[in-house]
Amino acid sequence: MPRSRATAIGLIVAVFLLTSFSHAIAETMKFRAAIFHKKAEIIEVGDVEGHIMGVGEAPALASFENGEVAAAKLNWFADYTKGEGITQAYTRLTFEDGATIDYKYTATTRLDPSGKGSLFKSQSLEILRGTGRFAGIKGGGKFTGKRIAPLGVGARLYVDTILTYTLP
Repeated sequence: MPRSRATAIGLIVAVFLLTSFSHAIAETMKFRAAIFHKKAEIIEVGDVEGHIMGVGEAPALASFENGEVAAAKLNWFADYTKGEGITQAYTRLTFEDGATIDYKYTATTRLDPSGKGSLFKSQSLEILRGTGRFAGIKGGGKFTGKRIAPLGVGARLYVDTILTYTLP
């Protein structure tokens, strides 16, 4: 084999090995959050029947597959017509050791065909930042959930979330 060809192959192998080891391995975190609306302001838009906008704050408790728990706080906005539409929120998970993960999401909301509550499905979920053991976290995720009480103060819901992330 000519020397230049062997050198080129060696360089390709070296670059491949270096880039393979420099990429962090993606991990997943699965949890269910039980959420209770503490503050909510709902207004009628008035352009069509049943069109509302809402904004609020909701504390939650997240229970993880690995047995960990975290307090959560959601600041949310909703735009619904007859109970269906878009929800956007910013969420902070705070773990027992003080570490945090902040993320934002957009979700679609639709009425449960059984007539009991509303169903949620994430359209986007982006991790914004982390502190403590999650400093430098990057990633996203998805979730599904259900609200079992009407939108407003006292609404109760749960979401099942999967975060996929890397750490430096």
